[in-house]
Amino acid sequence: MQPLVGQEKLADKVLFTVADDTVKAEEFIAVYNKNRDIGEEIDPKTPSEYLELYINFKLKVHEAKALGRDTLRSFVREFQNYRDQLAKPYLSDKDVTKELIKEAYTRMKTDVRAAHIMISLPNNPTPDDTAAAYKEIMEIRKRVTTGGESFDLVAREYSDDTYSARNGGDLGYFTVFDMVYPFETAAYTTKVGKVSSPVRSQYGYHIVMPTDRRPARGKIKVAHLMLIDNDKTTADQKANVKKRIDEIYAKLKAGEDFVTLVKQYSEDKTSVVRDGQLDVFGINKMYDTFEDAAFALQDSGQFTEPVKTPVGWHIILLLDKIGVPSFESVKAEIRNKVERDVRAQQSQVSVKKRIKMDYKFKEYPKDFKLAFNQIGEEMLQSGFKVPAKVKSADKVLFEFANKQYTVADFLAYAEAHQGAYTRSTKIEASLYRMMKVYQEEELLNYEKSRLAEKFPEFRLLEREYYEGILLFDLTEEKVWRAAMSDTTGLAEYFAANRDKYRFDTRYHAYIVDAATKKLAKKAIKLLKKGMSRAQVMTELNVESKLNLNIDSAKFELDGLDIASALSEMDEAGKSDMLEINERYKQAYVLDIEAPRQKELKESRGAVISDYQNYLEQQWIKDLRSKYAVKVDQAVLKEVEAALD
Repeated sequence: MQPLVGQEKLADKVLFTVADDTVKAEEFIAVYNKNRDIGEEIDPKTPSEYLELYINFKLKVHEAKALGRDTLRSFVREFQNYRDQLAKPYLSDKDVTKELIKEAYTRMKTDVRAAHIMISLPNNPTPDDTAAAYKEIMEIRKRVTTGGESFDLVAREYSDDTYSARNGGDLGYFTVFDMVYPFETAAYTTKVGKVSSPVRSQYGYHIVMPTDRRPARGKIKVAHLMLIDNDKTTADQKANVKKRIDEIYAKLKAGEDFVTLVKQYSEDKTSVVRDGQLDVFGINKMYDTFEDAAFALQDSGQFTEPVKTPVGWHIILLLDKIGVPSFESVKAEIRNKVERDVRAQQSQVSVKKRIKMDYKFKEYPKDFKLAFNQIGEEMLQSGFKVPAKVKSADKVLFEFANKQYTVADFLAYAEAHQGAYTRSTKIEASLYRMMKVYQEEELLNYEKSRLAEKFPEFRLLEREYYEGILLFDLTEEKVWRAAMSDTTGLAEYFAANRDKYRFDTRYHAYIVDAATKKLAKKAIKLLKKGMSRAQVMTELNVESKLNLNIDSAKFELDGLDIASALSEMDEAGKSDMLEINERYKQAYVLDIEAPRQKELKESRGAVISDYQNYLEQQWIKDLRSKYAVKVDQAVLKEVEAALD
């Protein structure tokens, strides 16, 4: 965090205290700045107003610590996991990361199609497993490179990836981040038609043969109209859906408006409110048939024929072909992916070298055997115990940052961590590997312990996570779960605030949505005769399943598209007819229910939410009476001036 002008001296001043906990100006300024943009849009707060909220938060934190919540094993474990995640960006080499980001963007410009053959490895393979798999993949590679055998046929017969083996090893087109990094690199660096050297992944060994390259499809923006047809749809329903989608397609071809048809018929509720628009997507994000049909469209406004996917039938409208975005627009996204990906290991190797130099790491390999000779083959079966009398116990094996690690330290580490080496077969190789792991763990743990000291922004973020995790369970206990389980308290709160929970006027009605005025009138007539909603729809949808839809419920006016027609009614009967999105809507009202207070069971969700707010306010009131809060008004004035 870069300090604001004039804040360098202010940062270390104590702004307020809660009992014996102090909060410095630096912390408050950072939190206020982080939240002010969101707050200005929703509920803007001055620094003084926000200070009251932050004091309430710190009161809860102090209470949690007073109750010993910060010492619970579950809290310590969860916080450590979060802290490890926060530390990752600080344990990577920025220069190496930059190169990986550039490499990823370059690859983003090209889609690769490739086939592969895989020889799988078991979980935790032994050296013998690895050697056998490598030998087998090398023999297969020889058969398809110099042996004259078809890659397709060999893949079908020998590949352990049974899904792609059915297709001769073909994986289709993919782009950067779609495959594990070593596999991706082989696909992008091997010439089309050539076979890569064996590549190791967590699944086994692969040989990769690129079969095509094309300019990247990039990304695309489309809207769609969808009718549901999935594995739960019956045969009769499937025929019905197909007929309806064909009718809608005919309407589009006849010139009817796509958005209007989406609002009338689409069953994808999440996209209807956006006129059918979907989030921008690239390859391998949609079903193949959907993706191929969408990318085949050339001009904005062009639409597809009905396209079938496992979830239903779609008509897709092209809104925009975006192509490959600019480097600057996707740089942050690529960085996040690189840091989460296995390729980040290259950056970590560089960091380990830097840490060794920073802390003047020295090792004494000639003395390693003083420790190794005291560990026998039993370690490979988790049977090693530190000897009662350790020879050369104080002999230093490595050191850094004025810390020394001795023979005795290494033997204790070996006893505690030997379980990770039970699949090994050679004790000496295992001990050298263990020594390397031990050194790296100690170096990284030391670096992690100094991050808060070295990086102010890390210190502030670490505190934010610490306090957020600390408060979660306590708030759940005091507020969220309490409101759900305290049935007596909830009932008492409801009784005291009953006037807040009311039904507006409700209309028990059928709402008819028809293609024509004539059809709407006919539907209302049949409903008045006592015919059921389903019977009316069956009778009037003979020529087209799109002709008529009828909803039935108790409706309030808020959010109802024919609210203006219903609001004019004061008794049962039919409403005025309205034209909405080139459809005709009319209500047949069976009963009008006057406004009334709700019962608890009818408003339980809202009451629980309000009761939670009440419990939290009471909790804060109790904490303010329990713990002394002191604000340094002079420092507050400086903070306000700095934030102005």
